[in-house]
Amino acid sequence: MFAKKAFTLIELLVVIAIIAILAAILFPVFAQAKVAAKKTADLSNNKQLGTATAIYLSDSDDLYPMATGQNQSGGWGYNFNKYVPADWSASPGNPDRPYYSSSFFMNTIQPYVKNSDIKLGVGATTTDYQAAEAVAAGKKKEATSYAYNGYLQSWNATAVAAPAMLPMLSGSNGNIGAKGWGFANPVMSCDTPNAACVYLPGTPIPNSAFETCGTGNGATGGMYLTNGGGSYWTFGKGQNWAYADGHAKFKTAVATTTNTAHISGTDPWVANDTAGHSTSYFWDGCHAFLFRPTYDFSLTNL
Repeated sequence: MFAKKAFTLIELLVVIAIIAILAAILFPVFAQAKVAAKKTADLSNNKQLGTATAIYLSDSDDLYPMATGQNQSGGWGYNFNKYVPADWSASPGNPDRPYYSSSFFMNTIQPYVKNSDIKLGVGATTTDYQAAEAVAAGKKKEATSYAYNGYLQSWNATAVAAPAMLPMLSGSNGNIGAKGWGFANPVMSCDTPNAACVYLPGTPIPNSAFETCGTGNGATGGMYLTNGGGSYWTFGKGQNWAYADGHAKFKTAVATTTNTAHISGTDPWVANDTAGHSTSYFWDGCHAFLFRPTYDFSLTNL
């Protein structure tokens, strides 16, 4: 009878070393594949929201959903975060917020989406903003992260200058979502109660993307920084956007402090740091570039 030969210590160490090398090679590949899968799922979310909006348009005389509603006195809550859904709070910290929220994009397209989960970016971190606010019986907070272009509020779809280039949903809230809250970004300033709150183009400056601001509701507007300090780099060094014509695609966000990507209509921010954060955005004193429904994307004189 012959005894079975066992592995020597050297042989075992060689096998372990080979496994470690293979693992070092494969783990990054697996990580990249995981990110790619999330990116694809997130792109699908954007596409579904874009399709739902297109259906909404057919039922609303081609007018885009609103970014804010009015309170009982006719005031516009353009600078308020919105409840999603509008009635989840048992005791609103501000009694006007449910009114402002009832017409908010994420709530009005719900009948066309019928899935609250796709309102949150895939892989986004969630925060429980205003966690102490009690939830009404039978209600549930819905987490959202995608930012609706507030300049599209009640704007006629046929009047969009470049539907395939104008962002409708972006990652301008960053890669952090909020439970029970939604955000429009950018927003229009609408300080006059009981007057329409619709984007008001300025007077064009010849051969320039700049305009001279008008006056009244919708004549000016700006952008907020990311929610909770989140990064603009949702996947790799970019994020998925849904556009005014309903399609969706990935957009890069540059990582330099000398950002000129806005000239080709690719990035609304002045610059991102090496972690994908920005502290400023491109605007002409009236509105944020790239989000204006009448914006001429062929102009490069910014």
